[in-house]
Amino acid sequence: MTAGIAKLVVAATCATLTTLAWAARKAVCPTHRPRYDIIPLAITDDEIELRATKRTLAPGTFGLKIAGQDDPAVLGPVLATTNGAVRRRLLYRPMALSLQSRCRWSGIVAVTPSSSFLETEVPTGLGPAPAWIVDKGNDLWAIHVHGQGSDRRQTLRGVESASALGLTSLIVSYRNDGEGPRSRDGRSHLGESEWHDLEDALKVVKERGGNSCIIFGWSLGATIALNALHRSELANMIKGVVMVSPVLNWEAAFRANAHHQGWPRFLGSVITSLISSTQLCRLAGLHQPLDIRRADANRFGRRPDVPVLILHNKNDWSVPIEDSVRFAAAHKGQVKLVGFECSGHTQEWNADPVGWDLAVRCWFGKFFQPDRAEAQAATSAGELSDGVGNGWQ
Repeated sequence: MTAGIAKLVVAATCATLTTLAWAARKAVCPTHRPRYDIIPLAITDDEIELRATKRTLAPGTFGLKIAGQDDPAVLGPVLATTNGAVRRRLLYRPMALSLQSRCRWSGIVAVTPSSSFLETEVPTGLGPAPAWIVDKGNDLWAIHVHGQGSDRRQTLRGVESASALGLTSLIVSYRNDGEGPRSRDGRSHLGESEWHDLEDALKVVKERGGNSCIIFGWSLGATIALNALHRSELANMIKGVVMVSPVLNWEAAFRANAHHQGWPRFLGSVITSLISSTQLCRLAGLHQPLDIRRADANRFGRRPDVPVLILHNKNDWSVPIEDSVRFAAAHKGQVKLVGFECSGHTQEWNADPVGWDLAVRCWFGKFFQPDRAEAQAATSAGELSDGVGNGWQ
């Protein structure tokens, strides 16, 4: 090998490692910097016009997050499409929304719970984690756990359903999510350490008089919920789990995201191996390896001890539904899967809030209030319409 060729090989190797390190760091980044790539074309008190895209044409109820602002605009049904533009109902217009606003599409439609709530903290092994409590005076609680790259606001759609069922809700943050305490490396551990913070939340429930709870886990939050169910000393407090777009197979999720970004799918498998390696995990910023293949296999193969409801988009490009289908099939009678037709990850509620709430009510009624299940299903649509609207203000 000539000196010139040797230099090329070294350069190519360095470039490959740099690319892999970047991709691996992105995979375990607990937060993300979204693009604010939407600018309104026209706004009235009750309508908004946007450039027509796959996102802005999606049916349902969505948030429009304004750069530098907490309060999102809330968009309702599509009213008309003309000349590459779409008009939608504007259900809530924040003061900051204007034709100069730079915005991004979001499933988040509220910034705080719609019911009266208490600001509190969950003491964790790393420090306090901010949380909200919506007290309904029930000793059966709901703990709501958000996903990677999001925050507590993501789960507020599920809090509405829990409140309608009379459950007291604890809406938590956790390590490295931008609100909770920071670990040594500041990275997402894909549920392998975050479940300890959920265990600490269970302690708060117990201290406040709750004797049992249902976990609502969104994406990574579902992984955290299953880890707590299988590993926590307080697992007997968990009576059921609602999983929204759950990550049941991290390697499959990494492969899907690599493909979506225009990279070969096998990059997702390489990342999985890299972050599991004692020698290479530091390239991703991790202080310790994450053996997620083994962790996923243990979660997937173990039959849940409690009823589980999965709500998952059939078209989810980020976390494909196939693993949810296999998980439900492997644990028939214990796991119920309800599929939705929508375009985004964790946007099942946005596409069909009535169907989402109805699925939760029917599942809850079957296992926790069997004598009221039929009545709940019959009245679900009307009650949901009244309850969710308050969350937009």
